[in-house]
Amino acid sequence: MKDIFGTALIYSGGLLDDIHAKTAHGLLRYSDRFQLAGLIDPKFHGSMSSDHVEHCKDNVEIYKDLSAALEKLTEKPKYLVMGVAFGGGMLPKEHRSIVEDSLNHGMDVVCGLHQLLSEDSELAELAERNGAKIHDIRKPKKAEELRFWTGDIKKIRIPKVAVLGTDCATGKRTTCQFLVQALRESGIKTEVIYTGQTGFLQGFKHGLILDSTLNDFVSGELEKAIIECANEEQPDLILIEGQSSLRNPSGPCGSEILLSGDVDAVILAHPAERIYFDNCEAAEAIIPSIQNEIALIGHYGKEVIGIAINANESFDSSHLKEELTIPVLNPIFEDIGPLVEKIKSTLIAG
Repeated sequence: MKDIFGTALIYSGGLLDDIHAKTAHGLLRYSDRFQLAGLIDPKFHGSMSSDHVEHCKDNVEIYKDLSAALEKLTEKPKYLVMGVAFGGGMLPKEHRSIVEDSLNHGMDVVCGLHQLLSEDSELAELAERNGAKIHDIRKPKKAEELRFWTGDIKKIRIPKVAVLGTDCATGKRTTCQFLVQALRESGIKTEVIYTGQTGFLQGFKHGLILDSTLNDFVSGELEKAIIECANEEQPDLILIEGQSSLRNPSGPCGSEILLSGDVDAVILAHPAERIYFDNCEAAEAIIPSIQNEIALIGHYGKEVIGIAINANESFDSSHLKEELTIPVLNPIFEDIGPLVEKIKSTLIAG
């Protein structure tokens, strides 16, 4: 799937203002893999992407449906990219028609859901009939294609920073994106290890899709991606995108990155206005305090060197800035420079 590249429409299906449209948000903010021709969202059609998403790389038009987009565009895009992480990783019936319409028009469909659309007989038949393809980004690799952790990562001397979160959908990948751009601009050659489908779709060169990797091999595949990145790119710094959180009960994750990734420091993304873990509201699963999470990470032997707040612009983080002795900022609305300087002073030699 490394050869996926070209013009694309993104589908957010009326959910552009929802945190689960994070793939759409990510591609609007940055993508080396696709040239974006527009967005399809019946709720927000007639407006522009920058009206709803901060820091769009290109301000593209939002269309009501595929027909409206193709009528307006001078050239049919090659891809339709599903830009929403629907609950449970399945495609709801009410969003199936966009896949069918795209395939009927001979457009490839790129999907990061757990449900493999290429194994749906009706959709597969539509694709074949119209000369299109379905690219299931989360299609698991076979065990024989994967590797175990070996410890070879201990030979890598390049500093590694994990961008973890206290919950899902906290802006971990977006923080990585802003950091890699700012660090490169400051003269630090930086690479990102993606761990989710959006990072792959944005065009980062090294990584794995963690939640579609057989559990026994997650540590080994992470190690492999870091070593390949170090050897092939020879960067000054490696950022590793986190997934979920250490204590989200519906999908605890992060210890592999801390330990198997042999990281040197952590930046922690925190949804400061959120009380319960994402999708765990009914269970009243409360997100621990940022201070408690910093302490937990410390027990792993790792230091948190910065906090990326995920909140509305009006959120007052002054109390955290006063209490913690590390940079605390909202990367969507504030200059990310203090995090960059902290990374440089902590991890980059003179």
